[in-house]
Amino acid sequence: MAALLGSAATFAQQRALARLSVVSMRSRPSHGAEQVSQALMGTPVAVLERSEGWTRVRTPDGYEGWIIDHSLVFPTKRQLADWSVAPKVMITEPYEQHDSDRRTDLVAGDVLVRAGDSLRLPDGRMILAPACGTEPLESLSSRQFSPEQLPRFAELYLGVPYQWGGLSSKGMDCSGLVRMAYAAQGRLLPRDAWQQAELGREVPADSLRAGDLIFFGNPTTGRITHVAIYDRDGEYVHSSQLVRRNSLDPGSPLYLPLTVLHRRRVQGTPMAPLYR
Repeated sequence: MAALLGSAATFAQQRALARLSVVSMRSRPSHGAEQVSQALMGTPVAVLERSEGWTRVRTPDGYEGWIIDHSLVFPTKRQLADWSVAPKVMITEPYEQHDSDRRTDLVAGDVLVRAGDSLRLPDGRMILAPACGTEPLESLSSRQFSPEQLPRFAELYLGVPYQWGGLSSKGMDCSGLVRMAYAAQGRLLPRDAWQQAELGREVPADSLRAGDLIFFGNPTTGRITHVAIYDRDGEYVHSSQLVRRNSLDPGSPLYLPLTVLHRRRVQGTPMAPLYR
């Protein structure tokens, strides 16, 4: 049951795994510090620094932040090697399991090891695999990318509240929603909107199609402050106060007076190689 558990001091401390469904990453090693992002269960992180029960990490997309140690497991090199080659699945639907002494919850984007009819969590616990709501990470990442499915995924979360640094159904920010939509197809994007805007290619306003990313911001400074997923007929899905639908058309009742800086068509990076 605790195959991956142990004292962090006994381990190589080069990589760790997020052990909870959603793990907060903070700007400083303190619960009172700003949440800059999150790491979902099974995310492998590089260990950069340790400080009084906290670890500064780097996620596969290159983002850095502090995670409290009880939200991580620190596998040995051998355990990490075994995890690297083990078959993994991505959770595609929220799931909960209630045992006599604990509750285990999973969110879309969590990555677990498949072991027959069970799933192995990063801390070594085994749970019965749900009948649906999982996809093999390898096949998901190798499947042809379908950008038109990005807004379909995003609209599943309509009404979910905005949360700064959030990356899950428990709350998400604008770039977090975009990352979630890409992850549902086994693709990884950088964390922040301005980083996402540096990918792909620019698209003319009259050539927008479902799945293109729209970046808003300050036209004077060029600073990007927001990102949305274009859908159709001038409408887009984004996280602002909550996940909602708005429009680029000034004549629409869904119109928001935001300035578009970029329209980008982005493929993303296959996730499976980054989880080995």
